[in-house]
Amino acid sequence: MRSWWAIVRATTLEMTSEPLALLITLSAAAMVSIAAAFHLHQFGEPSRMAREAGLSALLVFGLAYAVFCTIRVFRREIESGTAQMALSHPVSRAGFFLSKVAGAVGAYLVFAVTTGCVVLVTTIGAETGGLIAAVKGDIPLVWGPAIALDTAVMILPLAVAAALNRFASRRFTVNAVRIAFLLAPVALAIAAVAARMFCASAFPNAAYDVLASARRLVPALVAVVLPAPVFATAAAAFAVRFKGNAAASLSAALFAVSLPALSGYYLSDALAKGGSPSWGYVAVAAAATLPFLAAFAVLGISLFGDRDVG
Repeated sequence: MRSWWAIVRATTLEMTSEPLALLITLSAAAMVSIAAAFHLHQFGEPSRMAREAGLSALLVFGLAYAVFCTIRVFRREIESGTAQMALSHPVSRAGFFLSKVAGAVGAYLVFAVTTGCVVLVTTIGAETGGLIAAVKGDIPLVWGPAIALDTAVMILPLAVAAALNRFASRRFTVNAVRIAFLLAPVALAIAAVAARMFCASAFPNAAYDVLASARRLVPALVAVVLPAPVFATAAAAFAVRFKGNAAASLSAALFAVSLPALSGYYLSDALAKGGSPSWGYVAVAAAATLPFLAAFAVLGISLFGDRDVG
């Protein structure tokens, strides 16, 4: 167990040290913030643009993160010979493969938590801005402090990581990802408390829960994260047998074939007009991923079982 846990930690660290991982994380956060800030219509709901941009970012950027970063980590492990070194210790090939996949999923969850918090901050900002617009008669707005918090989650990690790299010789990408991961929940807590206090002070007579949309969005965010471990496991299975481009092509083909099923995890329609997806549905959706997760894990173990890593 100690050896497996060491592989999990090393893989998570390796994936978060990928420049591609940082780029995808910041791109997803930027997409959510910009889409909400530049919306011109509310479509009947102040936070609809923020919500749909957030779910799309988590799905599209998240699957890209899970697939491409996993392939890069597995291919590097095999081509550099470190897989052979690890297998010279008392670690089975099945244990090695599953530990690497668990580390890859752990790194993906860092991305998912960071991006999910940005989505919720932006949703709270859109709801607060919508209340301001409704009371004052202005065009639809996104509350400025929420945009400032989103920007801080994207800019501060880069600035702090750059300073640590320059003055303490610390790894830039790893620290930037870690700081964003720690800062995003803090930004969410600040946005939730500040928005509620602001609305209670500025609009004391408005019977409006500014956090309601954010709370309803949480089950949908969890649901849209569920397919990523399946794609990460599939990408790992392809990567242990095929070169990087071939593994990426097979993963893209899997995505194309899976599109009809993925619509069951994208719950934007369930949130329209004040709706809320149930946690029971999310549990069923999670259970539906387990057979595919197991199938790709078995495939990966099989392909890796007779793979020459010497």
